[in-house]
Amino acid sequence: MYSSGSAGAALARQAVSSQPGCAVIPYNAWPYLAEALRLSDRELQVVQGVFSDKDQDAIAQSLGVPSLHVYRILQRIYVKLHIGSRAELVVRLMAEYLAFVADQPQPEFYESSYWAE
Repeated sequence: MYSSGSAGAALARQAVSSQPGCAVIPYNAWPYLAEALRLSDRELQVVQGVFSDKDQDAIAQSLGVPSLHVYRILQRIYVKLHIGSRAELVVRLMAEYLAFVADQPQPEFYESSYWAE
């Protein structure tokens, strides 16, 4: 699996810096998403490629693997997550991310005297 102290976390940071779509989700959330969705390091890299709107060939080229390999990884992800398309993958990823954000402590914005009136 993908732990926050692993080499996988470094891969997540690298992916976020090199893939604009991945920047929507902070790099420190990717390890959580990988664990929550039970994704391997390679599966997470493919998901990040999908999230950055890369096609199968572009993902394969960036990972240095054949396009068919990316196709098989995507199919495995679809089965694992009980989904059937890239759009569903993005929706599922965003749902997990929003659940992650909801579980984080939120700052108190209403403590000022302005809001107390």
